[in-house]
Amino acid sequence: MNRIFDSHFHLLFKHFVTRKPDGTEFGIQDNVKTTGIGALLNDLFGGPFDSQASPTLVSQSELYLGMTSILSVEHAFANRVLHFRDMDLSRVLPLDHAGFTKIREGQVSYYDEFLRQLNYHLNHQAVLAQAPYHIHFLRRADYAGMTDAQISAVLNDSKRYFALTIEGGHNLSPVKIRAGIPSAYPERQLKAIQDDPAHDFLSLNLCHLSEIPEQRLGSFAQGHNKTAQMAFRSDDFMPKSGLGLSDLGKKVIRQALTHKTKPIVIDVKHMSLYTRLQYYKYRDKLVLENPELARIPVISSHSGFTFITVDEFIREPHFESSKIESNDVIVEAQIKPRNRKIGKTDDLVNSGLHCNPWTINFFDEEIIEIMKTGGIIGISLDQRILGSSGIALNSIRDKYFEPEYIPLQEWQKLFVNGEMPGAEAIEALEGLGPTREERHVMLLCLHIIHAVRVGYKGLPWSGTDTPWKHLCIGSDFDGMINPINGIDTVLDLSKLAGELKRYLPVADKQLTTYTDIKALQYSETGKLDEAFLDGVIQDFLYHNGERLIIRWLRNWEA
Repeated sequence: MNRIFDSHFHLLFKHFVTRKPDGTEFGIQDNVKTTGIGALLNDLFGGPFDSQASPTLVSQSELYLGMTSILSVEHAFANRVLHFRDMDLSRVLPLDHAGFTKIREGQVSYYDEFLRQLNYHLNHQAVLAQAPYHIHFLRRADYAGMTDAQISAVLNDSKRYFALTIEGGHNLSPVKIRAGIPSAYPERQLKAIQDDPAHDFLSLNLCHLSEIPEQRLGSFAQGHNKTAQMAFRSDDFMPKSGLGLSDLGKKVIRQALTHKTKPIVIDVKHMSLYTRLQYYKYRDKLVLENPELARIPVISSHSGFTFITVDEFIREPHFESSKIESNDVIVEAQIKPRNRKIGKTDDLVNSGLHCNPWTINFFDEEIIEIMKTGGIIGISLDQRILGSSGIALNSIRDKYFEPEYIPLQEWQKLFVNGEMPGAEAIEALEGLGPTREERHVMLLCLHIIHAVRVGYKGLPWSGTDTPWKHLCIGSDFDGMINPINGIDTVLDLSKLAGELKRYLPVADKQLTTYTDIKALQYSETGKLDEAFLDGVIQDFLYHNGERLIIRWLRNWEA
């Protein structure tokens, strides 16, 4: 049996936001399940609504260590659910419709909803700790004074251990949703969370998937494509304005990183490209002010890659730009990134494999930046993030991918003027190719090989540290995703070791980027080093995540 680590999944989110047909809650022992028309729609959208990582599924799986996320449902998700023309089909889904109404009508704040969901997790701790689950939420205080070996011994017993994370800075907003009142001091809510001894958080995503007008911390990247908009419809999924980090966002970052006893890592997933580039520079500024902060890494918990450098993408450019004007004023801006073929399968009709080139995914320089800080990159198991964009003829692509919205100020500065964020001032403040059914696993392997090649090319490595030590699974299960073929729930994670052993060598031969570098090791005659392959697979599946958790439990002092 393999032990598996997952840097991003949602253990109880679907239980929290759903209800049975009779209006009662799904129990911890239940899997959230759609029925009737809802089940048909779930299949149509690729399976996002049924449980993928419920406690019961986890208890039957090889997932023993990971990071589980808490987030408030955003207004954009509650705005318009499953409306087709004049038909409201939202009732076919087992949602907590009363809760969605409160969010849609602004009867609550995101911070209220965050605390309510946090308490939902904490109130179930006693049940989760018992058979058959044996699930425990990690806190640094419980491991104070322990060595790496002692912590590892605990983490490798028969129980399951998960660190809590916060997905989205909107969770810190204490004002009523869409009430027109600004959230002025989100760092205070974060400090209260950090100060509370009842729980502990490893990371925080500054941004998530939608516009939060009452509290702008930084620009977000568009993640919802046309298919997703059929299920949840809102203009707020499309970024419209903003330039990088706001002053509020910088205050939240500073509070997260500088808390004396419980610093929280910033997870850069969901930030816009410009905001991410600016964050790396702002972190450098904070490290100059306080060198101790260098021990705290940059992470991305559930990512895909663009398979290109920012410089090449912007300078050539590898996108088409468009704008919408009203009375000679630009009101919206989009780019259409160029499609990039990164591999192939043996399917004669549908052989080509492409990445998802949207800027929500990471560029080569960012892979280097995260590895340089000692951070980790969780690779998503969402087929859309990895590059699948359709069921039929997915390999036949136009020159350009589906357009994505870009915040106006960032569009002008980065995608028109080609200006990168400036430095932060120091102020006070070989084998058979995969079949059609296996194309998604091949996409995953191509992402892994690309990141390793980028790491080898961009950084000097010494001792036992290699790019392979900075990658892991970041499934996003139960985050309303479309899982890759064959890996529908956490139960299927046990298949990954065999799939990776089969297709990583194929990906290392096929990948079209940095072909002068090999990610795997070979003898002088070209024979694959099987022991090396087995070792890096185990690192990816578990050991890299274990090292990250141990470093966090020792407050990044290891």
